[in-house]
Amino acid sequence: MALVLIAFGVLIFISQINKVSAVELGLKFWPAILFLIGGEILWYSYRYKEEDIKIKYDVFSIFIVLIIVGINLAIYGLIETGMMDRLNTMVSSQNFSYQIPFNEVEVDDDIQKIVINAPNYSGLTLRTEKNNKIGFTGSLDITTDREDKAKELLKDEYIMSNKSGDTLYISFADRSFNNNGPYNVHPYDFSLIIPEDREVEINGGNDLQLIADSINKDWIIDNVNRTKIRLGKDMDLKITASVVSQEMLGGNVKWNITENNNEELSNAKGELVYGDGNNKINILNSDEVVVDELE
Repeated sequence: MALVLIAFGVLIFISQINKVSAVELGLKFWPAILFLIGGEILWYSYRYKEEDIKIKYDVFSIFIVLIIVGINLAIYGLIETGMMDRLNTMVSSQNFSYQIPFNEVEVDDDIQKIVINAPNYSGLTLRTEKNNKIGFTGSLDITTDREDKAKELLKDEYIMSNKSGDTLYISFADRSFNNNGPYNVHPYDFSLIIPEDREVEINGGNDLQLIADSINKDWIIDNVNRTKIRLGKDMDLKITASVVSQEMLGGNVKWNITENNNEELSNAKGELVYGDGNNKINILNSDEVVVDELE
């Protein structure tokens, strides 16, 4: 035991002098404890083998030995299962905030519809523009032990696009993305720029903000908890929103509201019409809808 204490004292001293993690050194050299304990028994037996001396261990000593062996086996199990890396990261981890590098995807002329599966735990901002490209970026927090590792994780794909027939599907990496390793990635905000002349369907999500200077096709927004829309001037648009009650329809606009009240169901339907209302935004199953128009 004296040798064990001396060895670990030297280990910690070396880690302080060379600025090396004492935890990492300890994890590398922990089997030395078993060698020292076993060596002590062998040396004692060898030294007094010719004398009539019996080696005795009381119950307490056996209990201490079992504890030492158990702790060592537990440490080995943590190392083998990768849990030790997670514990080290939790102790030495830092939080880094980054902007996802801006990227663009060309929208082919044969694409008629864009389906967006919105993130559940991150905000989504949509903006319409007159082009045939989808631009996307976002913000995320990365928790890891080194900044170079965080920058490497920044290169992962957080916004995915897949084409099927005449439909383009957009999906997002959600909270704790890629947290199977000793790190955690939490995207908290995504931004998309999409063409104004395509049909759009948005499914799910918690917070959606739509900044629409112009919309030339029909949109469906379904099962989004909170939807906020900012409209540009001279719109040719009809907005229909279904919410639980008329108090959930807000903004600086004047809603045309109809309510459906019965014993089993109570909801409200709001309607806004701009120009001839040739293009439509249907908002379904939303908790709150806010529409602001530029004056």
